[in-house]
Amino acid sequence: MAVRIRLSRIGRLHRPFYRVVAIDKRNAREGLSNEVLGTYDPTLEDGKAMSVKIDRVEAWIAQGAELSDSLGKLFKHHGVAVKVPVSGKLKVKAKDEGGPKKDGKKFVPATRRSLRKHAAKLKADRKAKAAAAAPAPAAEAEAPKA
Repeated sequence: MAVRIRLSRIGRLHRPFYRVVAIDKRNAREGLSNEVLGTYDPTLEDGKAMSVKIDRVEAWIAQGAELSDSLGKLFKHHGVAVKVPVSGKLKVKAKDEGGPKKDGKKFVPATRRSLRKHAAKLKADRKAKAAAAAPAPAAEAEAPKA
């Protein structure tokens, strides 16, 4: 399902106001939404700024909708607790600690010089293969005319 729960701006200039909507993620920001789930007014105090139907948000998430990053951070900031089901892929990622490599070496990104050197080596290898695959010029073709 390509549904995303995100913010849709409906406020006027210099007076932002947002709706929390469930919308197809390919639609525009203010495009046709599936359902309005709540509102967010950043100009109000923290306690009154956000009103959301938590049960509807959880229902959409259970159906496969994704929560946008900005809305997830807003929920966390305002203390809105949303139960997100954990898939098998997330469980595997949670087990991996992501510490240093097993051999103890740190990752060092390639430099521009090393990338150019590698590209030159690949080019030379391609030329050598092409030269080996091409037929050798015949000696008869180089014979002088009499």
